[in-house]
Amino acid sequence: MSTLLDVRGLRAGYERIPVVFGIDLQVGEGEIVAILGANGAGKTTTLRCISGMLKPMAGAIEFNGTGIVGRSADRIARASLVHVPEGRGIFPTLNVNESLELAAKTAGVSGGEVHNRVREMYAVFPRLGERRTQLAGTLSGGEQQMLALARGLIVRPKLLLIDEMSQGLAPTVVGQLFELVAGFPQRGTSVLLVEQFVGKALGVASRAYVLEKGTVRYAGDAATLAADPEFVRASYLGSAEAEKPADAELVGAPRLRARSGESVTVSLPPALMRSLEERAEREGVALGDLLQRALEGNLTPETIEQTTTAGAQS
Repeated sequence: MSTLLDVRGLRAGYERIPVVFGIDLQVGEGEIVAILGANGAGKTTTLRCISGMLKPMAGAIEFNGTGIVGRSADRIARASLVHVPEGRGIFPTLNVNESLELAAKTAGVSGGEVHNRVREMYAVFPRLGERRTQLAGTLSGGEQQMLALARGLIVRPKLLLIDEMSQGLAPTVVGQLFELVAGFPQRGTSVLLVEQFVGKALGVASRAYVLEKGTVRYAGDAATLAADPEFVRASYLGSAEAEKPADAELVGAPRLRARSGESVTVSLPPALMRSLEERAEREGVALGDLLQRALEGNLTPETIEQTTTAGAQS
């Protein structure tokens, strides 16, 4: 298998504070590779460096045999490496058809080929074909994610980076999305997938990397990792597939130590949780450590509110 993406010694972070420390990873042609890890482990930062959204502090990134560190995100995308970021990034006031046409034209597709590419996406995502005149902002969460994937796939990239496509979606919808992604290599598109649905990700990937605090904890065969019941069941990655009683503690729920020494389980609203996750990754700390500071009084409600507001604005 020819190497399509080769990342060596990647070191990256924000405001001179590193959150990724010397990561090595590869993606071969026709391959789906999963990146797994806890919130704040450096997964999103790694994808941002590969796609040119963030300049690495050190390391080399080669795509299709050419070094791409220092290139703009637009130039990297035109080189056939496309990033579908977390949050979908759709235009809510455009309908599905307009959204796909815009993505194709922005990538340099012209003339009648634009319409051919749009029809091709409707064949891959039949649900979008049924919603072609509907405003993107009125689609369901799963349909919006399909649209985000279609906008990336319409340019026929050699490599598609997908960041947390299952976020906020029901397990049945997530299953449908993974079935679609599993077919991308047959279309000539390799996939590097950041995901917290551990079982689903390992089910479609040939290889996997597990990041922990900005370093590679595991690199190897995805099936081998999936066969480790302790990893999947006790994973801190938030997999919704771990079987548990209805009243059991959620996998991945932050458990902190109160001043009295007793253990408590923290439950936060999704919007606040996402903001804190982003802050943890920016600061290069584990989410649990950030919440521990809040519990100990070092992170005030006012600071949390500021973090939430900043996250909503971004």
